[in-house]
Amino acid sequence: MEDRDLLIFLNSLNFLSENALKVYNFLHDNEIEVENFDSVDFVEEEVLSKRSNDKLHEMHPKIDEILESVKEEARAKEIKIVTILDDDYPKSLSYIEDPPSVLYIKGDLKLKNPLAFVGARKHTSYGENVVNRLIDGLKGYDFTIVSGMAYGIDSLAHKRALYNNLNTVAVLGSGVDVVYPKRNRNLYDEIINSHGAVISEFPMGLHANTYTFPMRNRIISGLSDAVVVVEAKDKSGSLITARLAAEQGREILSVPGNINSTYSVGTNKLIRDGAIPLIEVQDILDLYPDMKSNSNLDFDIDLDAEELVVFNLLKDGLGSANDISAKLNKDIIYINKILTMLELKGAIERFSMNEFKTLF
Repeated sequence: MEDRDLLIFLNSLNFLSENALKVYNFLHDNEIEVENFDSVDFVEEEVLSKRSNDKLHEMHPKIDEILESVKEEARAKEIKIVTILDDDYPKSLSYIEDPPSVLYIKGDLKLKNPLAFVGARKHTSYGENVVNRLIDGLKGYDFTIVSGMAYGIDSLAHKRALYNNLNTVAVLGSGVDVVYPKRNRNLYDEIINSHGAVISEFPMGLHANTYTFPMRNRIISGLSDAVVVVEAKDKSGSLITARLAAEQGREILSVPGNINSTYSVGTNKLIRDGAIPLIEVQDILDLYPDMKSNSNLDFDIDLDAEELVVFNLLKDGLGSANDISAKLNKDIIYINKILTMLELKGAIERFSMNEFKTLF
């Protein structure tokens, strides 16, 4: 039995990573073969609670059966199992407090300049606009967008990364083979098919619950160089991720918002408490002074005089057709025709029913 097999076995019994590593370290430090863990009273050694110790000894006779079952299921579902003892375990996770002992990986885990995006599950059009604008601005750079595939800002970040051909990694609060929320099935598949990855520390088949989401947050921040917080209520899960990121020595960038908006209370407080105010894409790029764009994008789009006027108003901050109509004193139908042409030419993008943003 290999050392890594003990960690996989303990994980399959739903042992927390902290407890699994306590067991492994005790055996290693005392030069006890891992397959002989049943010879140790971990309660007496003050390593485990009685309940965990009893469960471990009860399941010892089934260890080979359990390991074979887990590995066979992983093979069938094309899931890779990586332990903290393996060479391909993400190094950034090795150094955080309470590192995951085991990771289940579906897809191709690549972590080039990983950048986490987190935020409210319920968000405003402002939050969506911010995510789109920021991630669009990263197109052509070697970034990996990390998030949790939850509703709201998480899903928007993954989708926008895919839209811009950026690598993306989703960290689940369920087993890696359990799509949560279920409506994100297509997003789950698209991430994997686009050579990104979906990962989890939880055993296959485990469904998400109230304790799994805070646990996965430390992995989101731990994998990343920096964490971007886009819209967050006071005392939200996104602020937990930000706190963990600070404890792990990661940079925190927070998007300022309207002080009257419930969804900006958390982000504004982060800035008050020392987070970097995230005003534009350059604030992210400043953290990577040596990074160069590998894009050959050409934004030389031919616009006629009327289109250019409307485009420049959008660039100056007038985001809706109604605002532009009022500014130019033109009929809304006329403005909508111009906006449609700008969309077709790839100069602007609609991000809500009546709001637009420029793409360069």
